[in-house]
Amino acid sequence: MTEPDLVERGSQTAKAGFQNEQDVIRHFNQWQTDEYAPQWLTIMGYRLDDIEFVKAMKIQGSFKADVQVQIQVTIKLKSELDVQNLQVKLVSNPNGYNQIDKRWVDTYATLWSIPPHVVQSLKLFTGELRPETVTRDPRRTFLHELSPTQQAEVLAF
Repeated sequence: MTEPDLVERGSQTAKAGFQNEQDVIRHFNQWQTDEYAPQWLTIMGYRLDDIEFVKAMKIQGSFKADVQVQIQVTIKLKSELDVQNLQVKLVSNPNGYNQIDKRWVDTYATLWSIPPHVVQSLKLFTGELRPETVTRDPRRTFLHELSPTQQAEVLAF
């Protein structure tokens, strides 16, 4: 592929990503009649009967390299406002795999109170720590390459 072809491909990928963001915003803002948003809200832990309104918008500024969508949910009777920041990713791999987040494991450990032994396993998996044994990829340990105990601990968490 020539350099102009690569530039054009990158431009098209960026445009598709921006369209995805707008699509997600539209889905959430039409949550009461939308096909997908109620499923997403349920997965996010909300009871649809408790939701008074949802407002999605694009966050201005650069919090990370990827754009986030802010969801505001007001819960009936509790008068609470819950804000969720979501990252919208365009899946560009034909297998459907894509990176979800770039934060360090310690960030999640703090956010979610992950036990130290699970943190250790996740660091091996992400490549923050080099493998302790011979693995398929010398940069990281795949989950199936962790000990059965480590696998069980990660899955249990």
